[in-house]
Amino acid sequence: MRRSFKQGLQHFFTLTRREQRGIIVLLFLLFSLFVLNAFFPVLLPVKKENFADYQKQVASFIRAKKLLQDSLKLRHLQKTGKLTLSQARRLLHPVPVNPDTVSAEQWIAMGLLPRQAKTIRHYLAKGGRFRKKEDLKKIHGLSPAEYMVLAPFIQIKPVSKSVSSHPKFNLRKTEINRADSAQWVHNLQLPPWLAKRIVKYRQLLGGFYSPCQLQEVYGMKKTTYNRIRHYVFADTTQIKRINLNTASFKQLLHHPYITYEMTKKLVRAREETRGFQNLEQVKQMTGFPDSTFNKIRHYLYLRPFKN
Repeated sequence: MRRSFKQGLQHFFTLTRREQRGIIVLLFLLFSLFVLNAFFPVLLPVKKENFADYQKQVASFIRAKKLLQDSLKLRHLQKTGKLTLSQARRLLHPVPVNPDTVSAEQWIAMGLLPRQAKTIRHYLAKGGRFRKKEDLKKIHGLSPAEYMVLAPFIQIKPVSKSVSSHPKFNLRKTEINRADSAQWVHNLQLPPWLAKRIVKYRQLLGGFYSPCQLQEVYGMKKTTYNRIRHYVFADTTQIKRINLNTASFKQLLHHPYITYEMTKKLVRAREETRGFQNLEQVKQMTGFPDSTFNKIRHYLYLRPFKN
């Protein structure tokens, strides 16, 4: 061993001066790195990760993920109308509101779906009103559980007795075959949307032969009709009648009271008789029930059939 060491020294000293300096520098660098590695943690202490903090972060992430999953599940149940009362309480965050004035954005902020909020606003836009909190049950798409959560927060201003005791106050007599939309609103205090529907339905019919026909207008509530029925009357001379002996198939079918099957019977009977002589003959040839015939007879008249 001594011999090999001696030979190594001999080989070292046989190197050139430049090679000797290079080896010495390399050894110095290695020694420096060793010293720095030993004392670096002391000079610059590294902060050790706290495992407890890591566990808290993981637990917080898991809770957030579970809350998101629960929220998505509750929203799905809300869309299908299958919420239980406890689930509705977790999902909704109601505040005291008047349903007649609250905006769609406020309903959504309380936890309702956008389509539910839109349905409520559409109901109000069409003239509907919430006179008691139970009226909220009428809203399509609102589950019983959601209503139970919202009901304690519904605040509806009571109607003044002085107004409710005079439901016919300021109503004026109105002829229903001449009145335009503005007169329906001004004379009978009807909402504009309902006035427009009455005028449109009157045009389709050709006029009203009785105020009772107002009840056929879509959106006309029984309470509304009862409020105005003593203030409306019909001038039947204003009705636009159809000449049954010359009217085309399309003209007859266009009338709201005359169905496709009725039109076929009328045209067939007219061809067989080569023109109706009177309305009684029409009834006998078609076999229409009295209730049906009594409705359409007001819109028919007869002139000689043209060959």
